[in-house]
Amino acid sequence: MAAKQQPDKYDALEAYVAELQAAMNVTYWKITVARDASDVEAWADINPHAQAETAELRVSHDFWKQTPELQREVLTHEMLHVVTARLDQTVEAMEEAFGKIAWAIYDPLYEDATERVVDHLAKVIAPGLPLPEFPKA
Repeated sequence: MAAKQQPDKYDALEAYVAELQAAMNVTYWKITVARDASDVEAWADINPHAQAETAELRVSHDFWKQTPELQREVLTHEMLHVVTARLDQTVEAMEEAFGKIAWAIYDPLYEDATERVVDHLAKVIAPGLPLPEFPKA
């Protein structure tokens, strides 16, 4: 009798992301979990499409070494970027109208402010969500 093969960590991540989508009422988005690593300075990143309700989520190699509580908070943070995607994209569309100098000043300020808001909301919301259970690598 063959042993039942356990889902890999990316399959488990996809299932957990689906739980988070339901909790945040964004199940109409198709979120693809990429098996490529996120940017070096982030445990995870998400790239929502400009028009379609699709996004690609990536996690870093170090993400898998974090506690379930931190993993939950990181993934909640990324799901909140889906919630705020259209607002962020509206602001990004203003780049040309602002001009290079004004945009060079405004963009990092806006990005920092939105990251702080998303991070704060993730810290508030995450404790009310289930913890992920990923297979050990």
